[in-house]
Amino acid sequence: MVDKLDWQGSVGKEWSKRMDGLDHLLNPVGELGIAAMGKVTGKRVLDVGCGAGSTSRALNTLGAEVTGVDISKDLLDLAKEQGGAKYMLVDASADPLGGPYDAVYSRCGAMFFDDAVAGWKHIRNHTVGGGNLVIVCWCAAKENGWASIPLNATRNLLEEMPAPPVGTPGPFAWADPDFFAPILEQAGWNNLAWRAVGADAIITTGDDPDPIERAVQFTLRIGPLARRLEGMAPEKRAKIGALLATAYQNYLIGDAVRVPTKAWIITGTN
Repeated sequence: MVDKLDWQGSVGKEWSKRMDGLDHLLNPVGELGIAAMGKVTGKRVLDVGCGAGSTSRALNTLGAEVTGVDISKDLLDLAKEQGGAKYMLVDASADPLGGPYDAVYSRCGAMFFDDAVAGWKHIRNHTVGGGNLVIVCWCAAKENGWASIPLNATRNLLEEMPAPPVGTPGPFAWADPDFFAPILEQAGWNNLAWRAVGADAIITTGDDPDPIERAVQFTLRIGPLARRLEGMAPEKRAKIGALLATAYQNYLIGDAVRVPTKAWIITGTN
């Protein structure tokens, strides 16, 4: 589970150190989500959960007037260094957001509100009538190699843990349309539709010359496996690193580890 305090603290700090790898992971599905926005030239766009700002900058490059909002100061500090948008350190589910906005975009930032219906209603209230919504969120963990490959590779060294209940705040909270569709409907969004998209993503962080080692270091720091390694003895952690290295050999293409990812692109209007 990842909640508001995590993003304001340890998770936000760790993501800010690994944004090189996170952009490699998130950009392939995120770019498909931006394409689903259609023409954004001249539009006022709210980027919910903008993180270090790569999505805000991409929308700005397409001609949008972008406001990126996030709850992590560490990530927003990186965004502000790069510019390309107006950035606000706020809780998008409850705080004033400026606007009104012609469109709302969110790349893997929709799934962490304590009260999702109230949060997405609040965001809709900052959007003009007829304004469009595009959300990108992960499908199930088993369909995303960045989560499933590490957990499968290390299952013999880790205790089996039950999957969290559907809707538990975290990367896969919106994996089921039967969960997210009623939230958005109750929040007042109309003309909802969704489709699953797949894309290969590079797993990497840092500047080690070995792409396998870069993938291992990313996995030890980010994702479902990383949270289970907190406080683990160095010897056991090293064994897990070796198992990951072996597993990633099957996904080494050229100079990068590439794994399959799958996400929902959700669209709607106010």
